[in-house]
Amino acid sequence: MSLNVEAVHPFIAARIHGLDLSKPLSDERIVEIEQASGQYPVLIFPRQYIDDDQLLAFAAGFGPLQIAVSYSTRPEDHRLAPMINDISNLSKENQTYRPGDRRRMNNLTSRRWHSDASYLPLPARYSFLLSYIVPAVGGQTQFADMRAAYDNLPDHLRKVVEGLSCHYDIMASRAAAGFYDASDEERKALAPCIHELVRTHAISRRKSLYLSSHATHVVGWPEPEGRDLLRELTEFATQPQFVYSHEWSVRDLVMWDNRALMHRGRPHIPETDVREMHRATTLDDRTWTRGSNQPVAASVA
Repeated sequence: MSLNVEAVHPFIAARIHGLDLSKPLSDERIVEIEQASGQYPVLIFPRQYIDDDQLLAFAAGFGPLQIAVSYSTRPEDHRLAPMINDISNLSKENQTYRPGDRRRMNNLTSRRWHSDASYLPLPARYSFLLSYIVPAVGGQTQFADMRAAYDNLPDHLRKVVEGLSCHYDIMASRAAAGFYDASDEERKALAPCIHELVRTHAISRRKSLYLSSHATHVVGWPEPEGRDLLRELTEFATQPQFVYSHEWSVRDLVMWDNRALMHRGRPHIPETDVREMHRATTLDDRTWTRGSNQPVAASVA
């Protein structure tokens, strides 16, 4: 039986029906999902009552798994396994963060448009976010299609961006969010890197912009001019016609392609309400082949 794909946005998002991800999928089914993501870079799998091991098993079909080491908490304070990003507002004791908690403040950075792990030399390919507890008001995740944004660039901007690369630095994006404290170990592990501004997608073969709040300036340009270009491109790419906003339901699993999108989380009200989500991530290692999945890098969430 072919994959049951229901578009929920004309070109960004689709809901996949009839799959139980607690059970292993065939390679043929995984390839079908991968091809669907080339058309709809946000795929929603509703009502997935799976655990973290099953989430990782599903993600492992789409690339090498990222080992996430959070810089906002000590390892002994982590609630979840090392390969699961904890996208929640809960401590190890399952208490919501209090005002002023460093972990709560760190979560605010996810409200800026970004692409996961774009501050690393080997950035994220796919993200897989599973909702456990959804707040009553707010908490949406918004996705901006960088393929559509590139396609609709004014001619003068399209000519400008071709061949450019950008400097990425999470320390700069953290500072912009009000975080200035970082250990020497963090600075060493999170050294700046460079990514091309325009990329061709491996599945769709469409060109897209590669943008993120972690991008600081354009390589080879005066810094003020580079920052101004990135601001202009980000404002253009996040116009409503390029954006899908996902309203979460309990046990939604949303898979998205970081090569084709930026995303951001929206606030929920009140922030004392619990929001619990677990994320698995694969890295964009082009030498990876299906069936040979081993973690290839240790990085930070």
